[in-house]
Amino acid sequence: MDEIAELTKPDHIEWCDGSYPEWERLTNLLVEQGTFTRLDPEILPNSFHCASDPSDVARVEDRTFICSEEQEDAGPTNNWIAPDEMRKTFADLFNGCMRGRTMYVVPFCMGPLDSDLSQLGVEITDSAYVVVSMRIMTRMGAPALRLIEERGSFVRAVHSVGAPLQPGQADVPWPCNQTKYISHFPRPGRSGPTVPATAGTRCSARSATRCGSPR
Repeated sequence: MDEIAELTKPDHIEWCDGSYPEWERLTNLLVEQGTFTRLDPEILPNSFHCASDPSDVARVEDRTFICSEEQEDAGPTNNWIAPDEMRKTFADLFNGCMRGRTMYVVPFCMGPLDSDLSQLGVEITDSAYVVVSMRIMTRMGAPALRLIEERGSFVRAVHSVGAPLQPGQADVPWPCNQTKYISHFPRPGRSGPTVPATAGTRCSARSATRCGSPR
């Protein structure tokens, strides 16, 4: 976390606990920002309409890369870039990309908390939308963090909307950037857990997602 914070330079850092009060606060924030429109609470309680930027999609095939040590390990149908080369690209793109925003640290578990098959991870993002999405799709927050502390192995994931804010600059309902990367960094024999690390993200941004292997 310290490494990413130093690189991305957020104004604030928030550890997510996965609680309902946290979810309520973040969804209220998204409504205030114009990202969410709250639906009729009597008909659809705790429900929202959200419209993304037309250029922002969950997956962009030509901008998705498997950064394995050996190109053949990326598979015949995937794009490959050497991991050192991609890390240099990300070092530039992530530099200051969260300025003016909050960096959220999201411990998560893909699968039941009591299953040995579930995969643990920590996602860092500057998008409140990603945080509330992760609460829907994963077991996130304090319970996942306790498991990570017990097991010591987890997938590392980083996401940014790629839209730093200058002092006094107004935000937009759906911040994003036209430059997009979705990249996975598998280690030999450990390729599986890299996939779910991006599950909660709208993976398009100046430097969308960097996924590490278990550590």
